[in-house]
Amino acid sequence: MPRSMIHELDRELDPDRLTYGDRVRMSPLGLQRHPSYGLREGVIVGMGSPNSMRVKFDDRITVQAIHRDYLERVAGAGPEQSRARRAS
Repeated sequence: MPRSMIHELDRELDPDRLTYGDRVRMSPLGLQRHPSYGLREGVIVGMGSPNSMRVKFDDRITVQAIHRDYLERVAGAGPEQSRARRAS
């Protein structure tokens, strides 16, 4: 089964679950624990440990592994919008 189909099934089971291609920012808990990240936004590009996501922030060259509880999806930004934003 292609990766995109697996992620669509995951999202149907748990709509709040973060997955590859989602546009994210730091959650209130993440900002409290790591204030230096501020209002940065980025795209999930992979999995780190079982509880972390690898995020490529827009203004950074490197990818950061961040605990999933410290991230939240940007409102109105699904994987399709993330791909379109990266292409432009």
